[in-house]
Amino acid sequence: MPVSASRKQKTLDKQKPRYVLLAEEILAAIGDGVYPVGSLLPSEPQLCLQYQFSRHTVREAIRILQKLGVVSSHQGLGTRVEAEKVTSRYVHAFDAIPDLWEYAQNTKLRVMARGMVDAGDVPGDYSETSVSAKWCMVQALRYGRPSENLAWTKLFFRSEYSGIAGQVGRRRVPLYALIAERYGVRTFTVRQKISGENIPGAIAQHLKVKPGSAGIVITRRYFDADQRLYEITKSIYPAMRFSYDVEFRLEPGNDVRD
Repeated sequence: MPVSASRKQKTLDKQKPRYVLLAEEILAAIGDGVYPVGSLLPSEPQLCLQYQFSRHTVREAIRILQKLGVVSSHQGLGTRVEAEKVTSRYVHAFDAIPDLWEYAQNTKLRVMARGMVDAGDVPGDYSETSVSAKWCMVQALRYGRPSENLAWTKLFFRSEYSGIAGQVGRRRVPLYALIAERYGVRTFTVRQKISGENIPGAIAQHLKVKPGSAGIVITRRYFDADQRLYEITKSIYPAMRFSYDVEFRLEPGNDVRD
C-alpha cells in the first residue's frame, strides 16, 4: 500500500533519523488497520520498495518496533504484528548529550598520544567500523584537579574528521561537539556499555592505583542521523572513583506516533 503524500511529507519534515521516521510510519499504518494485529508485515524488500528506504533503515525501524512490543520476528515466518499501539514503559531518564557535555566542562583532558589506527584496532563491532579503513585515535587522561586523574581514555573517530584532532584536550567540550561544530554531524544515538575489569599495569600507573585493582570500563558509541558509527570512546575508571546515578520514569508509549 503506497504512503500518502501528505503523511509522507509530514513525516519527512521532522528532524529525526530515517529509521525513526519509518518506524512511526509503520506504527501509524498498524493503527489505521493496514497491518492488523496477528498479520505479517511485508518482507524487507517489499518494505524498502513501498516506503523508499534502504534495507538497513528498514531493519532498524523493525528493531525499534520489536523493542516497543508492537511486532515480533520469527525466523522463516516473518514479522508479526502483536499490538496496535505501544504500551507504557519505564525509560532511562539520563539525558545523555547534556550530561556528557557537563562532565566535559567540569574536567580536563591531558593528551598523551595522537595517531591513526586500523579499523580492527577500534573497540566494538568490527563490521560497524570496517567501512572506514583508518580511524583517528587520541589517548588521554581525564582529571578534575591536577593531582587526581579520574580516568584513562581513548577516543576514536573517523579519519574524515581528522581536522579536529588537534583541538581535543584544548577545549572543554566533548569530542562529538567538536565534530558537529566543524563538520555539521549531529549525534542521534549514543550506545553505552559499562563493564568491570582489572586495570592493567601501565594504565594503573597513570591512574596512581595498584596494577590489577578493580576498574570500571565505559564504552560509548556515537551514531549520526543515518545510524553510521562515527565516534567511539573507551574510558577506564578506578572503581573507588566511580559513581553512576540513574533515574527511571514512566513514559506513555503512544507518544511515538506524534
